[in-house]
Amino acid sequence: MGVGTPEEIVEYSKLGIDMMDCVLPTRAARHGLLFTSEGKISIKQARYAGDENPLDPSCSCQVCRRYPRAYLRHLYASNEVLAQVLNTIHNLSYYLDTMRRVRHSI
Repeated sequence: MGVGTPEEIVEYSKLGIDMMDCVLPTRAARHGLLFTSEGKISIKQARYAGDENPLDPSCSCQVCRRYPRAYLRHLYASNEVLAQVLNTIHNLSYYLDTMRRVRHSI
């Protein structure tokens, strides 16, 4: 219990641990930290202000399919509650995809 990063989930699964619980994906999302196939992204950084790319090109969640990084950054910088909602949806989707890959590899 209390497992954090997607990398830790993969490692612990290899060790036979099959029950995990963590607040990290939602807590990180509220603070603008997003998990992607390209690594962690802090959406609050100014370099994303004009970035029209999807958050994670490899992700098929509704956030990545619909909203560019610039919009997600704008929401976060504007203190819009929608930023926390969309960030959370993405992070949870990323974690679920990670678990899908783990299950498939077993």
